[in-house]
Amino acid sequence: MSKVNCIILAGGNSKRMTFNKEFIKLNEDFLIHKSIKELKKVFNEIIVVSNNSKHYENLNVKIVRDIFYKKGPLAGLHSGLCYSKSEFSFLTACDMPNIDENFIKFLISKLDTSFDGVICVSKENKLLPMNAIYKNDLKENLRKELIKDNLKFVKFIEDNNFKFLKYEYWKEFDKKNIFENLNTISELEKFKTKKRLKER
Repeated sequence: MSKVNCIILAGGNSKRMTFNKEFIKLNEDFLIHKSIKELKKVFNEIIVVSNNSKHYENLNVKIVRDIFYKKGPLAGLHSGLCYSKSEFSFLTACDMPNIDENFIKFLISKLDTSFDGVICVSKENKLLPMNAIYKNDLKENLRKELIKDNLKFVKFIEDNNFKFLKYEYWKEFDKKNIFENLNTISELEKFKTKKRLKER
């Protein structure tokens, strides 16, 4: 059993994007396919929580569906952990375009098995639930909260025993904007413009 694998959340409703975020394209390549290629540099097992298994054919990833349907990202984490064979899982999402191999390795190096995982804290002192590490044993706690419709991710983190990484410890990675996510068409277009300017 490997210590850490990867879970990608790709089952969201994408109301603000107006189309399913799994189908975001950057330079003719799907963002999530690009992310999977990057994540494979670190992880042997990648679990994608999605209802669109055909979208991942030939990518050699495990596709699972939400066990608790339409209950948001906590439900996605729960499903991923239920199908995981690892003690811990790195959690990311299909709309995060700046996945960074070195940051992930850094985060794994901070893992302490006496905690429920590792969570970064932003410059503004907010907890960042994505690009974080979660212990497999949390799936039972998650199940109990989902049954009660307690769906707030930050509250779940606060109620369990996580190791928190203050901004000063990970700020060198912030220039890569690793926590950026694309929620709307306007954010996507801005990102594409920025990317084009960089590539000139």
